[in-house]
Parts: sequence; C-alpha cells; structure tokens
Amino acid sequence: MRDFFRNTSLFSVLFFSILFTDIWIKLYSEVSVYRFITKGGIIMLLLAYYLINNKERVALKRTFVIGALLCFWVGDIFLLLDKYPFCFSIGGFCFILGKMFYVFRFSNKKDFSLLKILPFLIVFFFYMVGILALIYKNLENTFYLALLYFFIALTTIIFAYLRKGEVNTLSYYWVLIGVMFSVLSDSITALKTFYDKNIAYHLITIMLFYGLSQYFIVLGIVKETNLITIKGTP
Repeated sequence: MRDFFRNTSLFSVLFFSILFTDIWIKLYSEVSVYRFITKGGIIMLLLAYYLINNKERVALKRTFVIGALLCFWVGDIFLLLDKYPFCFSIGGFCFILGKMFYVFRFSNKKDFSLLKILPFLIVFFFYMVGILALIYKNLENTFYLALLYFFIALTTIIFAYLRKGEVNTLSYYWVLIGVMFSVLSDSITALKTFYDKNIAYHLITIMLFYGLSQYFIVLGIVKETNLITIKGTP
C-alpha cells in the first residue's frame, strides 16, 4: 500500500476516480449518504499521500498540513448536513481553520516588500469585495463568518504568492494553482448559497474546483519538501 501511495500517477488515478464518483453521486444518486464516503475519502486519500511522501524537516510544518486536512475533512462532513443551519456554520468555521493552517504552512521568514505584492493584493481584494457585495443582503446571521472566511482566503492567497523564490518552481506553481481553484470553488459556493440558486453547473464546478485545489496544494507541498531533501538544503 505504501508503494501505491508513493507512485503519484497511480495515486492520481485513484484520487480523480473518487472525485468524479463523488460528483456523479451528487448529480444523479438519490442516496446522498454515499457522499460521506466519497467526499470524505478525497481528503483522507490526500492525507495518506502526504503522510507517506512528505519529508518535512520541521515537525510543526507537518502538523500544520495534517491539521488543515483534518479541518477540511470535518468541514466536509458538516457541510453535507447543511440543511441544518448550525452544521453549515460549523462546516464554514472548519474551513476557516483549515485555510489558517495552510497560511501557517506557507509562511516563511523572508522579508517582503508591500509594493511588490500590492497589485496582486488589490486585484483579489476587489474581487472578494465584489462577491461580498453581491451576497451581502442575504448573509443575515452569517455575515461575520463570511467576512472572516474571505479575509482568511485572501491571506491564504498572499502567503501562497509569497512562496516565490523560497521554494522550487514546480511546488510554487502547484500550490498557487491549488489556491486559485479554491477561490473559484468558494466564490461559486457563496453565490449559489446567498445570491442565485441557479448558477449554471454549480453542482459540478464547486466540487471539481475544491478537489483540484486540495490535490494541487498537497502535491505542491510534497514536491517542495522532496526537493529540499534531495538538495540537502535546510
């Protein structure tokens, strides 16, 4: 089994098979309880892949990744029960914690210039403000949770962007692509839930982009740590 998870190609085939199965169940199956297995299985597969392949030299970094994935897994379970308002709120809070753990994992000691990231920051700031403006009237009791969520999402983008020059190119772009997919998934979810219930293909795109985001982030982190081990750099 360990050899299977060490083979990224074989793992990817299994991962996307489970992801597309989950999307199919979401679209066509009347037995939604199956999604507790498929949707939960997506994160568990990534956790197993990470635990077997990571070469983290700093134990705290490993803890951050494990914490992030476990928070997303718990959040997924609660969001499957979103017909109960408190479950939706708990699921959203778990996702906030998961993103915070990713922020901690992406952070480094490098000083950065605010002017360097300002254009990048402005674009995503106004993008998220635009989303919030569209859904503001329907947020009601979840306004502060949504505000916190988008703030943490923006912070995640910034710290993923700031990895440039600190990690190898493949790891940098895979993580950044993963974070971008996360933004797309979060945006469609927000608009579907609080703005327009009939957004085209949202049943497919939300889960597809979410799965892709976690896949690229975890594989990007693993590629970073493997390269560090090979080069023998701290």
